[in-house]
Amino acid sequence: AVLALGNNRCIGRTGQCGGAAAIMQPFGGGYPGQPGYGEQPPVAGQQPMSNPFGGAAPAGPVRSNPFGAPGAGGPPQMGGMAPPTGPFGAQAGGGMAPPPMARTQQVDAYGAPPSMNSPFPGGGGAEPPPGPFGHQPVAAPAPQFYNAGGQMPGGMSGTAPMGVPGSMSSAQGHDMTSLLKDSEMFNSPEHFLRSTCGRLPNSVSMKQKCNIPLGIILQPLAPLPADIEPVRECNHGAVGSIVRCAKCKTYINPFVQWEANGRRWNCNLCGASQATTDAYFYNLDETGKRADRFQRPELCKGVVEYIAPGEYMVRPPQPPVFMFVIDVSYTAVVTGMLDAVVASIKETIQSGQMPGRMQMGVITFDTSVHFYNLNSNLSQPQMLVVSDLEDLFLPLPDDILVPVSESESIIMTLLDSLPTMFRETKANESCMGSAVKAAFMAMKHIGGKMMVFGSCIPSVGDLSLKSTRDNPRLLGTDREVELLRPVNDGYKDLGAELTRAQISVEMFLAPQQYIDLASISPLAKYTGGDVRYYPNFHIQLSGLKLKHELQHVLTRYMGWEAVMRVRVSRGWKITKFYGHLFIRGHDLLVIPNCHADQTFAIAFDMEENVTPDPVLYVQSALLYTNSEGERRIRVNTYAGVTSQNFNDIINSVDVQATTSMLSQIALEHSLKTNLAEGRNRLQSACQQIVQASNMAPQAENLQFLPLYIMGMLKSQAFRGTNDISADMRTAIWMRLETMNVPQMAAYYYPRMMALHNAPDTCGMPDEHGRVALPDMLNLTSESMTQDGIYLLEDGDLILMWIGRAVDTGVLGALFGVPSFEQLDPAQGEQVIGTLGDPLSNKIAHILSQVRSERSVPFMQLKIIRCGDPLEARFFASLIEDRTIGLQSTYTEFLQRMGYRPQQAQGQNPPMGAMPPGGAPPGGAPGMSGPPMGAMASPGMRR
Repeated sequence: AVLALGNNRCIGRTGQCGGAAAIMQPFGGGYPGQPGYGEQPPVAGQQPMSNPFGGAAPAGPVRSNPFGAPGAGGPPQMGGMAPPTGPFGAQAGGGMAPPPMARTQQVDAYGAPPSMNSPFPGGGGAEPPPGPFGHQPVAAPAPQFYNAGGQMPGGMSGTAPMGVPGSMSSAQGHDMTSLLKDSEMFNSPEHFLRSTCGRLPNSVSMKQKCNIPLGIILQPLAPLPADIEPVRECNHGAVGSIVRCAKCKTYINPFVQWEANGRRWNCNLCGASQATTDAYFYNLDETGKRADRFQRPELCKGVVEYIAPGEYMVRPPQPPVFMFVIDVSYTAVVTGMLDAVVASIKETIQSGQMPGRMQMGVITFDTSVHFYNLNSNLSQPQMLVVSDLEDLFLPLPDDILVPVSESESIIMTLLDSLPTMFRETKANESCMGSAVKAAFMAMKHIGGKMMVFGSCIPSVGDLSLKSTRDNPRLLGTDREVELLRPVNDGYKDLGAELTRAQISVEMFLAPQQYIDLASISPLAKYTGGDVRYYPNFHIQLSGLKLKHELQHVLTRYMGWEAVMRVRVSRGWKITKFYGHLFIRGHDLLVIPNCHADQTFAIAFDMEENVTPDPVLYVQSALLYTNSEGERRIRVNTYAGVTSQNFNDIINSVDVQATTSMLSQIALEHSLKTNLAEGRNRLQSACQQIVQASNMAPQAENLQFLPLYIMGMLKSQAFRGTNDISADMRTAIWMRLETMNVPQMAAYYYPRMMALHNAPDTCGMPDEHGRVALPDMLNLTSESMTQDGIYLLEDGDLILMWIGRAVDTGVLGALFGVPSFEQLDPAQGEQVIGTLGDPLSNKIAHILSQVRSERSVPFMQLKIIRCGDPLEARFFASLIEDRTIGLQSTYTEFLQRMGYRPQQAQGQNPPMGAMPPGGAPPGGAPGMSGPPMGAMASPGMRR
């Protein structure tokens, strides 16, 4: 029975009609075989292609692998402290100077971490530290483990600076200077791809000596930074087809070698020689390069996007599809989650920012599943209820998914009606697993993105879970990992099934109690989605955050029905893929919906008993359909020159990319063993890094890695305390698995700045709308005074701490209250910037700038008065002090890791450039050893 909204809901199978044959087929005959990659008609005169990344397929059924035959050597399956009480108003004393940010091309006058869209993620403020070549060093004291300036530590090193390398033997027969120049000029930009080392070891023994994890961090669809040209498009229709290596299927790129005056070219990954087609031929210049290379993007750009021809498609490109699966149980209604979700969806549709070809459907659930007929010819939507969760079925053959352009009016009517329909509900259980399966049935013929909203543990229906699994007594013990592993593989297996139908799952979970996120999250992880977790959700407290993040997910740049392959050159092998994806076959990465935020880490190593080529080449190829229905191939190519010179390799370390790789390794190890073993692995890595730094004291960048590792050990992701619930720890791990480099750097080393004494040059927009921020402070309570207001952000949350002795005039100008005691933290953000006072406006601009720099996720502001309970969260982030996560200051940690000051090693201070940002940290020029500010006992700082 089909009932209009507002009537009694029908129960059981009475609404069933049709069957598999009756399911909507928007593209005519449907999608045969493998969803997304089925059969295709052969091209005349050829065997059928295995599509999009392979050559002709063997006789028999067409393969569903769009990248051709698997390459050899593929990877295995994925499987506080109290605030200071010193003299108020005095300059904060001691402390280590803040470390430098990542490399930029010029000094950043703003003294603030860059936006996520900066051309050098995580960077911006300091000149690149001088490398082993390229610049004449100047006299300076011994480098410390910390640096001066207002910037984040450990920025991009990238490829070693050009010049004559320390050793030429790793590239006999090659022009090393030319190789370095080419890699700097033609590599994929850093916002797309970052390598842990710009110079790579050329032997196993050198790799073991360096002890740096080798890999790349890849964000293939990353947003373009300001002032960076768009990714160039390539259309090879005029030359017949996309030019690729006949042997390994590598795409032609700036690093291939040409011969016979351009009549032949050699693949830079496998070395195969092949003829240049007449249509693609062009003469070489006097350097042996194509004379037209700067007119062809694929020959002069490290990232290009091919317009995929017809042979790269096995079905019509899918339209953007969103299926909203919304919890309407009692908890979802009373906390306002239902209202927040429907209001956000409505606002996003009305904004016109969503794709124009979009199809959409809505399913709601509590203890039963509710489908909605959204046919545009209806006067109001019809609801059909399936309560038999043991025998789930589709009550409609079509009209569950509809084009928004045709049915916008009826969709809006439904969204307006949902909060009213369920306002009096008493059902307080969830059949989320059954609802996901119902949505899968409704969209498996076409694929798309499933948006799942839940407020309580799925306790009925398929894939139900038990809240009794929660055991807080295990938190902080070696057995805590039992709560962080799925209770079974049910949601993982369902995720694999969804992936085959090109369906990705995004989860927005807003529970009041335990929800067993460890068991649910594989559904998002293995379909290329994410989990957003809002514990103790209430619309007044977290509604704005949910709204911003939902709207971002719906409007960001997306690639549909995506697959990716990563290739490396001879002598190297990929050992592991990290991120939210599914590996099909040997090395085909399936990401049903790849988007602008999606980040992957790829670890590689040397092949055994093989001498690697003088240059490591890495190429990723992402085949996807954009929201306009165009099939595209985003190709990123990277070249890393090898070396046998230890100093060259160490000087080229990208500290923030290495931090990301170490984080991925430690997360996986912690889940396989336990958190204590994960921490031990991090500390072992840190000891090896400190030893390497002792051997290469001029490698300043490397000396920031222990700071980040200590930040990891003190973070909520790894610290061994019992104050972090299993659901929260799982949510943090899920976020870290897909976090880009600058966001991860901010998470492990937050940014703190003083607001009460910000100079006049800060807080006002310039002609470009950018706001200069106050200098970054050390993460130690020595940087603070009781008459100050301090802002701390870690990319996830903004905390504003207000000391007891803050001037009452400042409180009145900023919050409109006459005293510290009358300040209401819950209402503070609504007041900032509304009182017309210059200071209030300045702080509002600073908050806006911080949020614009880290737009994902939306960062809530928490105002904390001295003595408030949330104060512990603030001081736990001051990682240079002893904290709840690790009872060591930074100096004590370094000493435990084996750091040896230069004078203790019997060496003279090395001659090098001044550290970025100013004088050496912790003392006057000529002093050595760890920063003096960190040496003070925390008890003395109060």
